[in-house]
Order: sequence, then structure tokens, then C-alpha cells
Amino acid sequence: MTPSPDGCGPCDADPSRRTRLEVQKLSELPPMSAVARQFLEAIEDPDLEVRQMATIVAQDPALLGRLVGVANSAYFGFPEPIVTAEDAIFKVLGLNMAKNLTLSIVLSGPFDAERCRAFRPDTYWANAMTVAILAQRLAPMITVNPRPSTGDAYLAGLLHSIGVLALVHLFPGPMTEVWRAHAAGAGRLVQLEREKLGTDHCDVGGWLARKWRLPAQVVAVIERHMGDAPGGEHRTLVSLIRHCLSWTQALEAGTGEVSMLDLAELGIDAATVLRVTAQVSQRREAIRRLSQTLAYG
Repeated sequence: MTPSPDGCGPCDADPSRRTRLEVQKLSELPPMSAVARQFLEAIEDPDLEVRQMATIVAQDPALLGRLVGVANSAYFGFPEPIVTAEDAIFKVLGLNMAKNLTLSIVLSGPFDAERCRAFRPDTYWANAMTVAILAQRLAPMITVNPRPSTGDAYLAGLLHSIGVLALVHLFPGPMTEVWRAHAAGAGRLVQLEREKLGTDHCDVGGWLARKWRLPAQVVAVIERHMGDAPGGEHRTLVSLIRHCLSWTQALEAGTGEVSMLDLAELGIDAATVLRVTAQVSQRREAIRRLSQTLAYG
């Protein structure tokens, strides 16, 4: 059975066969640019310096434009215009945040998310940014072990649903139906993806993350952020992202109702969560504008 150009064709009744199709289709993704590959190699060096990173970013006008655009966004509120990668990194973002943001831009680069009519790239990035910001702010307040670093929490928040971008790129037709059904309240996103494609964005994101050799803790978040109660070596980070995703969805819905269930697994008190989520909620408009830069350049 041959898949159609915009989807999986007549969807095979065998989920395992469709899952194998997903794996095969991942090899059809457009290749990363030479600059993207150079950046991925460079960030493995723990001694990477601002100037080295800025030199790499400056070789790709689109990547440079996005990073400079992020640094000039209202979210960061820097008083002077930023025009170079070095200034964006050194004056505004800092090396660690710049590395994580650039990594997210690089990894999402091969995907054409606009092929899926029901998918909103700006909304995707707004949610990813909100999860990342919440996780970054709450990570230092976790009182149980293993406690994740702020950098790991931020990167995991940015990349937790990267598999969605792969699915909307590879299967825009079926994913349009999935997103419309999800918007109509027909079920959870992962459930609808499995019904339509025989897999979901957690599995696909995990395959990609392993292919890209991302850190094990980030892989764990990508694979398990929508599953049952987390366990294992990276359980605290997985739990943090799960909570931050739930709180982000509440903020997006405008309900103001932030769930405080199971906070004991993080060791964070409810008052702290309410304070941090309120702070982030007040900056949602700035985050939305920032997401436009990440989504469209």
C-alpha cells in the first residue's frame, strides 16, 4: 500500500506497519544545512566561546536573523538595537540560552510546518517557550533529587514536542484532521495521532532525538512527557515538564486554574508555583511576539 504525497494514504489497519512507515519516512526529511551541522558539532565542546558560536551563526543569514530577532524582542527588553550574533549572545541571551535557542531553531529547520493547514507554528512556539520559561524558573526550587539544571529544564521545555513538527511535515493531510479533531475536543493529541497514524509525536520525537544524539535527559522528556507517572533516572525533569505543560495549557485556555496535584514529586510548594505562573502569565503577549520570530523568522 503506497502512502499518498500528503499523508499515509489509505491508513493501514495494522498500527505496527504504520509505525514502520513512520520510521522509514523520517529518513525522507530534508537534510540539515552545513552551518546547522557545524553548530551541532561545536556545541559538543564544553569550552565553546561566544565568539566561536557567533562566527558559526553569522554564516547562515536565516539563523542569524532569527537569533538577532529573538534578542531584539520585547520579551528581553534590551534598550539598544542588536545587530550582530555576538551582541545577541553576549549582551542579551547569554551563552547557555543562546545555545539552547539556536539548537531548537536548527533542529526545527528541516520541517515545513506550514504544509499542515490546521497547524499554527506560532502557537506551537509560544507553548514551547512558555513551558521552557516556567521550567527554567522552577528548576532551582525543586527540593527532591535528581534536581535538573536550569539549562536542561529550558532545553527540555523547548524541545519536548519536537515530534509534532516532524508529523505535520511528513503527514500534513492526516495531521490536519488530527488537529481539527483535537480543537473540537475529540480527544488527547497523542490518542488522535495514534488512531490516525499508528504512532504519536512522543515516539517520533524520541526517534529523532536519538538520531540527533540529544542528551539522555532531553530524550526522556520528549518520549515521556505525555505518558503515565514518570519514573527512572530522569523522572524529576520529566515530571517538571509535564507539570509546566499542564500549566501552560491552563494559561493558554485563560482559565487561570493551575493544578497543584502531585507537587510532592517536585518538592515545590503551591505558593511558589502560583507566583511563578502568574509572573509568566503577565508576559504571555511578549512571549507570543517572540514566538513569531521563532516560527517565521
